[in-house]
Amino acid sequence: MSDNNSSNRPKFYDHVNVYDFDCKLPGSEQDVKFKPVTTGQLKKLLTYENEKDLIIQEQALDDMILSSVLSEDFNIDELYLEDRFYLLVELRKKTKGEVLEFSFTCPQCKSQSINRVDLNKLPIKPLDKKETIVDLGHDIKVYLRRVKRKHQKEIKSSMIHQHLSEMQKQAEVQILFHSCAIDKIETSDGLDENLKLVDKQYLIENIPTGDYDKIRKGIDEMAFGLDLRYTTKCRQCNFEAETIVPVENNFFT
Repeated sequence: MSDNNSSNRPKFYDHVNVYDFDCKLPGSEQDVKFKPVTTGQLKKLLTYENEKDLIIQEQALDDMILSSVLSEDFNIDELYLEDRFYLLVELRKKTKGEVLEFSFTCPQCKSQSINRVDLNKLPIKPLDKKETIVDLGHDIKVYLRRVKRKHQKEIKSSMIHQHLSEMQKQAEVQILFHSCAIDKIETSDGLDENLKLVDKQYLIENIPTGDYDKIRKGIDEMAFGLDLRYTTKCRQCNFEAETIVPVENNFFT
């Protein structure tokens, strides 16, 4: 008989990580049920601790999310990136607590201090459903969309055969991310829809940098979800500065 049979295992197995939670995603408004992240899940995540490849890091986070979510209708590829991040923060809150501590080095007096942020108190910007169109002039209009995880995964496919340095890879990922946010392109010749990622990348790489800035600004203005801006204050000299709550390193550890 298998050792995994419930009649043979210790009684405490049925009392481990039995609580589940739910949250409503700010973009799709989907209700998601999940369990806190376990030590075993974190152990797997730590194998990527020194991984510099952003694409691999994102896949590791996907694996952790999928092993925590209980909702049967959950599809990670259909998540807006802002909703995915919101869900990660909810997982962190139920796993490690609502208060995030991080060190702050004062740029004025160079002293270090610990700042504490209550993740429950971060403001949430609602999703604005209006269509975003960027007029580049030169007879080109760009229609933008909010990037979902499935769009972001296209980046990996487009880079699979490229041999780039880390700096080149970061620049390529940024351009491809902004390419993913393009939905369709309109000119006097008509509307180009169902464009391939390579076509969108061609547009970005062949327009003046000022036009690229317009596209990036449009994408930034479409952002919604958690607002990570936070005012830090030095306890030594009272210097204040607005910063972004750091969620990259040791977020779950």
